Amino acid sequence: MSKTIILLLLIGTVFTIGCGKNFDEYAIELGLAFDSPDTTNRPVPSFKTDISPILTKQCALVGCHVADGPDDVDLRTYETLQMGGEHGPIVIEGKARESELVEEVVKQKMPPDGPYLDAEQIQLIIDWINTGAKDN
Repeated sequence: MSKTIILLLLIGTVFTIGCGKNFDEYAIELGLAFDSPDTTNRPVPSFKTDISPILTKQCALVGCHVADGPDDVDLRTYETLQMGGEHGPIVIEGKARESELVEEVVKQKMPPDGPYLDAEQIQLIIDWINTGAKDN
């Protein structure tokens, strides 16, 4: 093969690997909605009954996001979730699209070894944040 063809193949491979899906592509693929649940008749999630069980089972109880966990993010309680981590808040009340927690689970970065949260679980988190991320 000529050097030009090899170079083009190498550039194409690097470009393909480096160009993963963006946030919106993941969200569309999962069928997620970022509107208010009030306007679409989705129930407003409760932290205690809907969100906490997801975060503790998928993130905290597996030994990851607890005290002194990665990036100092502790997802065991409402209070520690609201504290965020070493890079600041991970939940922006009323703004799920801007919340790091949502980005991490939508883009399937967390939990790193899976299983990933399903679309229903992620939608609950989005709706909870968009309705004020209350301790309810």
